[in-house]
Amino acid sequence: MKRIKLKIYTLTLLGIMIIQSCGIKTNMLNNNYTVTPNPLEVKGDSVAITITANIPAKSFSPKANVKFQPYLQSAKGDVKLKEITIGGEKVTDAVDVKINSVSGGKITYTEKIAYNSDLKRVSLYPAFAVYVKGAYKDIDMSKDKKVLAEGTNTTALLLSSQETAKAMAFDVTPYEVTASSKNVLIYFPIDVDRFNPSFGMKGLFNNKTQVDSLKKVLKGDKNWVVKGITINAFASPDGELARNEGLSKGRSQSTFNYFRKELKKLGFTEANDENFKMGYSLSEDWAGYAKALQTSKHADAPAVLQIVNNKGISDDQREAQIKSQYPKFWEATKNVLLPALRRSELVVRGETPLKTDEELKTYYQSLDKLNELELLQLGKITTDLAQRDAVYMQMVTKYPEDWRGYNDLASVQIQAGNKSVGATNLDKANSISPDNGTVLLNMANLAMLNGEMAKASDLYKKAASKGADASYGMGLLAIKTGNYSEAVSQLKKSGKKDFNMALAQLLNGDASGAKATIDGMDPEKLTWNCYYLRAIIGARTSDQDMLNTNLTRSVQLNGDVRNMAKDDVEFIKYWNNPTFQAAIR
Repeated sequence: MKRIKLKIYTLTLLGIMIIQSCGIKTNMLNNNYTVTPNPLEVKGDSVAITITANIPAKSFSPKANVKFQPYLQSAKGDVKLKEITIGGEKVTDAVDVKINSVSGGKITYTEKIAYNSDLKRVSLYPAFAVYVKGAYKDIDMSKDKKVLAEGTNTTALLLSSQETAKAMAFDVTPYEVTASSKNVLIYFPIDVDRFNPSFGMKGLFNNKTQVDSLKKVLKGDKNWVVKGITINAFASPDGELARNEGLSKGRSQSTFNYFRKELKKLGFTEANDENFKMGYSLSEDWAGYAKALQTSKHADAPAVLQIVNNKGISDDQREAQIKSQYPKFWEATKNVLLPALRRSELVVRGETPLKTDEELKTYYQSLDKLNELELLQLGKITTDLAQRDAVYMQMVTKYPEDWRGYNDLASVQIQAGNKSVGATNLDKANSISPDNGTVLLNMANLAMLNGEMAKASDLYKKAASKGADASYGMGLLAIKTGNYSEAVSQLKKSGKKDFNMALAQLLNGDASGAKATIDGMDPEKLTWNCYYLRAIIGARTSDQDMLNTNLTRSVQLNGDVRNMAKDDVEFIKYWNNPTFQAAIR
């Protein structure tokens, strides 16, 4: 008898479960589902899913306790998403969402999962389980599948990492003539305005030694071109300034005439040019006199120094006070301290002419003969990565303490795909020149190429704070992290109108702006992805002619596009279109 009652009870529960399950399945399937975005979309490195379900009035039992767990169906299997529980107003167990059985309600479900290539062709389905006898029992949906969303949009993944590598920053040293000078000091006897190359005072100075040293320097650089002579004349602070000025002018002209002849003898024919001029300046050397006083052992030297340092009196007053207050000191030192102050600084101005770009290109087999400026310029004008690598290798070999060589070498290596070697050279550049904006910018680019987004963001900000233009890299980073409005803003700042700019515009909802960007690019430089993006623009704007024409061209440039387009939900409306099929054939 008990067995019969137990059997009847079990059958009754089973019947209730079947009836409730059927009602739940029917009602839940009939809900108005909205999936955002639809198709699903890769944003950053993940796919965010929002499902909104409107439950009609009187469609949900007050005692119903339902588990809602959507899933993604792919060719490689199902991916279960997170679950939520839904209960009627008479359910006493804890549930995530309460629904009034009379008025109905609204459910908002959100989930975010990491993207992988298996998710490109997926279908999003709902799945339910009903709570019966202390456990959730799955409802069989095999015959009543309802697709909530089809496919995942992966257009953001078209971001060109090649362009990221191309964005590596090289130094901006201008290739221009750098003026230089070679100088010596020459001396004059008191009250003599003619330059005497043999004049000297034992233990103090010797004009011949000075002149010979200058000639040796001039002979040592055969490429150097003389542009002129400047004479900075100094008078000793004895005598009136007007008298000293006349004396100094005479000394300067005499010195100029002498050295102009000497330059001609040394082979500097430019000294014959009528534009070969002399620059001139004059000052009484009170600073030199003060310095000499500091080393003088004379008892009156400290007191005289106080007069010299008195800024409230004129030069003439200063000289008069020294002579009147300390006459013995003046007489004792005028032939010791003053002669060395009666001098002129002879400055020969010049420059080393630049090699032309064509001349530089003849040095690939003799890079050791180029200086740092020439190596940097040759690196800039060289398009072959292997040759550029060789140029910058010579730069770091010949000038190991110059950060520019390591930075530029790293940039070339990273462009060539040698990221680990490039990273080592960037670290070297950073150790030589810490907090250098250009180096920090490249470190940020490398971090982004390595997928280290947080590190890249910090480095871009730091590079920008050091004066580097990090806008392009920050724009690409914004695409990778799914912030498309920021991406457009940063890329506009960079001024670059390339594929990545067009991609950012399209992702930000500006199809016409994206098309205009690609249309404005050099037609000879359009790559397969440019045509592919233009085909997507055609699909989004329902311009099938644009779609087919550009997709055909993209396939011609890259055969892999055939399979890409077959699975790309951007073209989902056209998959079965014969014209579309012909474009990817």
